[in-house]
Amino acid sequence: MKIQFESGTVNYLDQGAGPAVLLIHAFPLNHTMWQPQLATLTSRFRVIAPDVRGFGESGPPSPWTMEEMANNMAEFLDRLRISESAVVGLSMGGYISLPYYSQYPQRVRQLVLADTRARADTETEKAARTDMIAALEQGGIAILPGRMIPRLLQPDPSPDVVRLVREMIETTGVSAAIHAVAAMRDRADSSTLLRRLQCPALVIAGQNDLITNIEESRAMAESIPGGRFVGISKAGHLSNLENPEEFNRALAEFLL
Repeated sequence: MKIQFESGTVNYLDQGAGPAVLLIHAFPLNHTMWQPQLATLTSRFRVIAPDVRGFGESGPPSPWTMEEMANNMAEFLDRLRISESAVVGLSMGGYISLPYYSQYPQRVRQLVLADTRARADTETEKAARTDMIAALEQGGIAILPGRMIPRLLQPDPSPDVVRLVREMIETTGVSAAIHAVAAMRDRADSSTLLRRLQCPALVIAGQNDLITNIEESRAMAESIPGGRFVGISKAGHLSNLENPEEFNRALAEFLL
């Protein structure tokens, strides 16, 4: 399904009935990464899963910030006449979810932060993202699977998951990838926001996540009043794809 805005077209999935759940995908993937969650969620919820600008079939790609994307998500939900939802963001999706809560707390029923960070990048991490932008400008999207898959997935990953992730990455346009890396590099620190969260919140992390350390994720949950933490075994950064059974169980128990 697609909606036309001044900034471009948003492609999205809209399935199920009940309280709304907004799923915001990771970099450099698209909304289809949530496929393993649909059967569990759509039996009780209306699941809304958009492609972030430039990813999947949303476009055209253009520069954006996390705050701007949060506003885009609010405008998108307005068009669907959804005033309140649970928000589930994984990795980059979490980076968008936090400023979304900051700007629209009354619209967030529950918040799930999966394999993500509240803090800003360190100078070393910013430099690595700048290097990635330069590599993308020089080598195109073809450089991304080799760089990203070993970090996104646990050691010795499932060949089926590798193939799925590779296919999603290869459909991403280089301009969209560059704009997203810049947005992640330049995002504001949201650490102090955690202590001000007033909705129920769950932090999920793959136990073999090479990008967001599981202890850092646990500390995030401890910073949130009443925050919960669930570690997903046999999973890396894309814990929803590598161990969907445990991920879905954690999600369902929290959202219900």
